Amino acid sequence: MRIKKGYWIWGIFPSEEKNYLNKIKYVVQKDLISPKFEPHMTIAGPYLKININFLNKLEKFAKNCSSIVLKIKGYEWKEKIFESFYIALNKTEELNKLRNNIYDLKKFDLKDNFCPHISMTYGDHPKKDKELLIQKLPKLNKTLKISKIALVEVDEDIQLWKIKKIYNLL
Repeated sequence: MRIKKGYWIWGIFPSEEKNYLNKIKYVVQKDLISPKFEPHMTIAGPYLKININFLNKLEKFAKNCSSIVLKIKGYEWKEKIFESFYIALNKTEELNKLRNNIYDLKKFDLKDNFCPHISMTYGDHPKKDKELLIQKLPKLNKTLKISKIALVEVDEDIQLWKIKKIYNLL
């Protein structure tokens, strides 16, 4: 069962890369209407509850964690609302290590279903529209960098994705 309400840890991009992703997202969302959300990569979660102890551990972790480089696979899509159309990422050792280190701070469901990606739209869009859209989009960079992590409150029922706290990485 999908958990629709809780807290997640997102990877956040430096402003130059965020602007790059927003330009692509703008083109995507002209054809595939979506709720509004910040460009991000979900790293960990969900957490149903958080406490001050976890927040302190997360802050300390971020102060000692370096930025990481994500390797881009390409545009992909699924017939899932929250993986409707996205930029797929490779599961690198560096990304898995970041995810596992956050897991060690506070456990979450760490099943082997991790699909690292950067969503460009949410929704139930026709397969044909997604296939046509790929032809309109620019060629992707080979890499992107995560320079921050964020604690995000999510309630999918009311389309809430609220960044509660951002932590800069080294």
